[in-house]
Amino acid sequence: MTEMILRLLTRLSEAGEDAILPGDLAAPFFGPVFDRLLAKRVLIEQAPLSDWEVCDACECGLPCRPIWKAGDEYRAECPLDRRHDMELTKDDVRVFRIGAEGLASVIGVAAGFRAAPKRAAEKVWRLGDTSSGRAVFLAFEPAALTGDGVIALLRQAAQGSDITILAPELPPEAARRHHDAGFHLVEILAVLTPASNNLGVVIDAAALNPIPMAPVLRVRRATAEVQWEGRSVILSRQIFPVFERLLEKALSRDQVASASHVEGTTGREAKDLIRELRDSFKAAWLTDAESKALIVTVRNRGYRLGVPAAEIFVDC
Repeated sequence: MTEMILRLLTRLSEAGEDAILPGDLAAPFFGPVFDRLLAKRVLIEQAPLSDWEVCDACECGLPCRPIWKAGDEYRAECPLDRRHDMELTKDDVRVFRIGAEGLASVIGVAAGFRAAPKRAAEKVWRLGDTSSGRAVFLAFEPAALTGDGVIALLRQAAQGSDITILAPELPPEAARRHHDAGFHLVEILAVLTPASNNLGVVIDAAALNPIPMAPVLRVRRATAEVQWEGRSVILSRQIFPVFERLLEKALSRDQVASASHVEGTTGREAKDLIRELRDSFKAAWLTDAESKALIVTVRNRGYRLGVPAAEIFVDC
């Protein structure tokens, strides 16, 4: 029951601030589960409906017809033909607004995150980080992920971590932009499954991580060789330790190496070491843009490898 109503609310939430659950759709779910959603402000009951749609092919010219209450009964009256009056129940005139923040909190719990979601961008929440260090974001509206600058905002919020986004199906062009940015897109409804826990639903943590592919970056420590996307370079013994420090961070939870971590005991500034490392790759086979994509500067934090941990293989 919980899974069914959460699926319904998630689909309806694609409408944004206008997302509502009419009483006739809500009625089959009334009971303890529904009451818990009200308590968590996933649903917020609004004032009862005061008007109803007009009859099919009605010639009254009205945009809607008023609802009249008589005791415990409700009637939507047709001004032209009383035979077309509609008898309504109390449930029919109830209406509920969907609280996006409350729904985001429930989705976060289903995905295994204990902390409350944090707003990362307009109508986008950061749910938390996976055990592998991926930052997980949630959006109910496709429009929230199609605006200018949203990719930069999510990267800023992720602070150097790889990114997974739970969202509805996006328009092809928007989906392509997020894929090109290296984001892992997951459709909410595809991973929301029933469970016997207190919540009644669960999102498998494995779904939040992309399926491992053949390694994109291969490192042979014995020879100081780095292979990236089929191209290879052997780094000098002076600069390879700098790359190793970035590699160490790339394989850890916090994938960003601070300036002091990059510097180690060399006595040289991080920016000079990074420039020399990039130059080593450019001297072999990378363009300037490619070297900066492989060795990424994270503003105000340091540097990281531009390759997810799942795509790195290290030979001793």
